[in-house]
Amino acid sequence: MDTFDKTGWDKFAEVCREDFSHCSFQEQLVQECAGLPDVAWAVFYRLLGQSISWLHNQIPALSGEVPVALLVSGRANEVRRCLWQMP
Repeated sequence: MDTFDKTGWDKFAEVCREDFSHCSFQEQLVQECAGLPDVAWAVFYRLLGQSISWLHNQIPALSGEVPVALLVSGRANEVRRCLWQMP
């Protein structure tokens, strides 16, 4: 069974949230992230101005899946894990 460390993610997401105030497209980004603010915080933290573009492209670290498609299909933890593991 695939497990996800929600406590660890929540700590990481809170760090990301601090930088989200610098995002000039917060509302759009949360909407693009299927209404998941924690994902939007992490996307912006990792990708800044490339956030929206990243969400709509096939990502090798996600086995070629498109993040936004995963988010809307209930597979948000795969996107969370990918963002969390980014250098």
